[in-house]
Order: sequence, then C-alpha cells, then structure tokens
Amino acid sequence: MLRIKSLHLKDFGAFKGQQAFNLPDEEGVTVFYGENMRGKTTLLNAFRFALFGKIIGRGRRPVSFHDMINWEARAEGARSFEVRLQITHAGAEYRLTRTCRPKSGTDVPAGHDDYVADYYLERGGHILPAQQAALELERILPEQIARFFLFDGELLQEYEDLLHGDTDMGPKISQAIERILGLPTLTRSRDSLKAALDRAEARVALAAQGDQKTREFGNQLQSLVEEREVLTSDLFRHEKNLETLRAKKVAIEDDMRRRERMASLLDKRDRLAGEVASLDESLQKKKDAISKAMAPAWSALIRPQLAAAVTVHRTKEAELQSAVTRAQVLHSLAEGHDVACPTCLQTVSPDAQAKIRGLLPQGGQGSREADQRELAGVRRRLDALETQLAEANPEALRLLWADLEARKREIYAKTAEIEEIGKQLTGDEEDELKGLRREYDSVVRQIAALEEGVKATAGKLADNATYRDNIQKRLDKLAGGQMESERRRRDLASRLYDLFKESVDVYRDQLRHRVEADASKYFQKLTTESDYAGLRINDSYGLTIVHRDGSDIPVRSAGAEHVVALSLVAALQNNAQLRGPIVIDSPFGRLDGGHRSRIVEVLPDMADQVVLLVYEEELPPARARAALKGRLRSEWSLERQSARHTELVKR
Repeated sequence: MLRIKSLHLKDFGAFKGQQAFNLPDEEGVTVFYGENMRGKTTLLNAFRFALFGKIIGRGRRPVSFHDMINWEARAEGARSFEVRLQITHAGAEYRLTRTCRPKSGTDVPAGHDDYVADYYLERGGHILPAQQAALELERILPEQIARFFLFDGELLQEYEDLLHGDTDMGPKISQAIERILGLPTLTRSRDSLKAALDRAEARVALAAQGDQKTREFGNQLQSLVEEREVLTSDLFRHEKNLETLRAKKVAIEDDMRRRERMASLLDKRDRLAGEVASLDESLQKKKDAISKAMAPAWSALIRPQLAAAVTVHRTKEAELQSAVTRAQVLHSLAEGHDVACPTCLQTVSPDAQAKIRGLLPQGGQGSREADQRELAGVRRRLDALETQLAEANPEALRLLWADLEARKREIYAKTAEIEEIGKQLTGDEEDELKGLRREYDSVVRQIAALEEGVKATAGKLADNATYRDNIQKRLDKLAGGQMESERRRRDLASRLYDLFKESVDVYRDQLRHRVEADASKYFQKLTTESDYAGLRINDSYGLTIVHRDGSDIPVRSAGAEHVVALSLVAALQNNAQLRGPIVIDSPFGRLDGGHRSRIVEVLPDMADQVVLLVYEEELPPARARAALKGRLRSEWSLERQSARHTELVKR
C-alpha cells in the first residue's frame, strides 16, 4: 500500500521559495482549490517529477526544465528547483528528493538541455545506493502504470482508444492495464518456459545427430531450430521497431494536434488559393463574354430607332402576308382547285368561279410572286433588326459588368484573407508543420511495411513449427538411449509451457470479467441515466455502455466517455496488485452538476487516499463538503501573490 505523507517544493513552477503540505493519515479526500494558471497542474507534475523526473504539459508534451524554475525566483538569481516527496510503502518510510540544476560548466542556462536532474532515495532515514534506489522506485510505483494514479481530464480522454483496435494508443494502454493487474508475472513465467522448451528441442536435435538411425532427421531438426532462432530474432526486432514507430506516430500526432490552429490556417489558405484560381478562370470567361458583348454595343445608342423600324416592318409583314394569302385563296377558287369557300365552307359554283376570275387582275401570277418576294425581303430585314435590337440590350451588358466586378471583389477579399493568414504564420512554422506531415506519412508507411513483415515472419514461424512437429513425431518412433532422455525432457517442458500458456489466457479472461463487473458497479454509481444497466468489456479492456434492454449504446457523449473512463480507473484500482493514492487534476470539465456530485461521493471508494485539484466553480466547496461529509480530510487553497507566485494555504 502506497501512501503520500507530504510534498515539499522549492521554486517549482508557480510555487516560489520553500512551500509544503502534509496529507492526513486517515483515508479520504484532500481538495486543492485554485483558479486557472494558479498551479494545479504544476502540483500534479510535482508528483510526476519527484517519482520519474518528468514534467508533462498539455497534449502530453514534455515541458522544459528551464521553464519550470519559478520566474520571480529566477529573476532574483535562482537557477534550480527541487521537489521532495515523503511516502510510506509496505510498512517502510521513504523520502525521495529530486533536484534540477544547470549542468556543470553552464553559466547561463537557456533551455532544457542545459539542465540535469538528480535524485536520492532515503529509506528509514538511510540513503540507498543508486542502483538499489532505482529498483525500489520501480517496485513502489512503476512509471508504466502511473497513469492510473496521476492523471487529468485530458488523459481520461485517451481511454476512448480502448474501444478502437486500429489506434496506436489502445494497445499501449491495454499493456499498462495488464501490468497494474499483475498479468506480466504470469506471462514472464510462460516466456521462460517457452525458452526452456526451445532449448530442449535443440538438445533433441543434437542428440538425434549423434545416432546413425536418426542423423538425417536430427540434421533437419537442427536446421529448423536454427531457422526458428533467426525468425524469432527477426520478429522481435520487427516488433520492437514497430513499437518505436507507433510511439513516434503518437508523438507526431500529439505535435500536430498542438499545431491544430496553424494546420487549420494552412488548410484554409490552401483552400482559398484554390478558390482564387477558380475565380481567376471564371473572371477570364466573363471578360471574354463582355468583349463579345461590347462589339455591337454601339447599337444601344439607336435602340429607339431600331424599335420603331421593327414596328414598321412587322406592320408591313402583316399587310403583305394578308395580301399574299388573299391572292392565293382567290386564285385557288378561280381555278377550281378548291370547291368550297374557306370562310363559309359553301361550294363555289362554276358561275361564281367565273366571276372571281373576272375580278382577278391581269398578270396575277407575277403580282403574287412580287408580293411574296417583297414579304421575304421584309422578313429578312425584320430578323436583322430584331437581332440587332437584342444585342443592343444595355441591361444585359450592365449585368455582365456587375458580375465581373463582383468576381473581382471576391478575388480581392480572398486574396486579402490569404495575406492576413500569411501574417499569422512564420516560414519556420509552416516548414515545421509540412515536415511533420511528411514525417507522419513516412512513419505510417514504415508501420504498414513492418506490420506486413511481422505477419510474414509469424507465418514462417508457424510453418517452421509445423515442420518441426512432423520431424519430432518421426523421431519419437526411433527414439532410444540418450535420445529418449532428451525427448522426455522436451515433453515435460512442452507440457509446462502449454499449462502456463493456457493459464495466461484463463487469467486474462478472469481479469477482464472482474474489471467489467467492478467498472459496471462504479458506472451505475456515477451515472445519472437510469436506463443504463452497466458496461461491457472488450479484449482491449475498452468499455461499452449497455442499455437495460441489453443493447449497446454505440455513440457516447464526451461526458459519458469521462464517466466510463473514471469507472475503469476505479475498477483497476479495485483489482490492482498495487494499491496507491489517486491524484487527479480537473476531472469535471465536461460533466454536469449531477455527475459531478456523484463522482465526488464515489471518489473515496476509488482509493484510500485521493487528492483532488479543482477550481471553485468546477466544484463549489459547499457541494464537496455535502457530498463527502466526514470523508473530506482537508482543504487547501492556491492563493495568488502575483502572476508568477502562488502560495499553498490550508483552509
């Protein structure tokens, strides 16, 4: 059981000079209240620095040691800071002191690399040797599982990755979970037995080579054993490289997330540049259209005369059309081509036809043709006049010019916006981001290639195992003498390995079910939604909310993710081999008042010792006292002395 007794700070972050606080011996919650930028995250980092020598900022990025020296103290000549942590573990008292100071020979430190961090560990008042101190710290709280004891709201968001098997962070968190639950003890035993089995198989191959009857099989088996060693070495190397690349990918993603605003500006600039190019192309088309429209634009000056001429020609067209039609009808009646009048539909008698012929002028055919020629000429002139009149449309021309000006204004506005974005970016930042993107793409390609390599190597190892099994079976039929002894040794190692291999699977399954049950219990205490029945766990320890009708809730809000993550942390604390305190910074950022009250009530059940870092609007003291009652052990304030100086004051 790990417990914190006190924390001492010297010129660490916002905490100027020597400051300290003690935590009560009783189980319960200690609350530190502080406004933004008063030092809550710095306190969380004080624990992290004391234990591991690391300081983490937003986005999980490392913070420079140079930036952690109190600004006022540095202005007064301070060049170092110190954190001292007093704890108890397994009945022993420890005092861990970690100091950060400039490297020897550095007169004016300017950055992280100009500093060195040293520590020493006392147990029972005696300073431990460096190697023993490192082993003790690893036993007290391994860094790989510290995320379950020292965390903030941002870290809780990472647990969402456990639901998605295609993320790089999910496997890392899963491994940390299995470590805190004690699974590595069993897996190390399994791996040791696998190594023993490999050695036993090699001895069988060596023994077979010494027997005339089995020499050929022994040679084949020895060759396969050697091939297996090479493949195993390759697989180990690939997996190690893959782990390194995945960690690098996560780091680049974090770095890119920190530069989201700059990335957004660059993307916006590129989008605007594309739009300007498209507008330029459209503008040229508009100019071409105006150029064509301007050729007959002069006719707009005589538009009234054109309109009058059109009217005259339309009247003339109507008159000629009527005359031509009348002449055609009379000619048709006179010649008897039509026997009925087209108007009254009565039959035209021969006498009437003769009378009509008498009325027709001499040379009627020529007159009709002349009228038709004149009608065609009038129509040609009318078409030309109407075409010219249409082209002489000043409104259409004005619309074309207005559209052209609108395009120019739009181009100007977008170009100005591009220039404004350019002012917010520096060439170095842009180059860095582009470099990050290129590096990210390269890492993704390398990961894909390595994953293919791992898959191929694993396939070759499986084939190798099949061949070895076949040869082993054939050898077993011929076994005798020394060969028989080595075979029995191999069989024993094989049975032990199979036993532990199955034990790992069984124990892992038991752990998941225990975590699922405890996480569901905590979730029901934390959530305000009565329709939720609990949580369902997957192979990666990701938790899905289950409705009371048994169906999964596929889409969760940010607040729901927060509650699920806290439920997981509580369940892990309940099942961990190592029990310790929880130090949590601003855990309520995305939660409503109801969930906040429930979480505060449950916090004492999550760990024997809880340190809560909040601001008063996030968790009003009255609400904390009402929810915790007698389990609230102490309250502290982070009081502002200046922008660069905060004092720890007990309330």
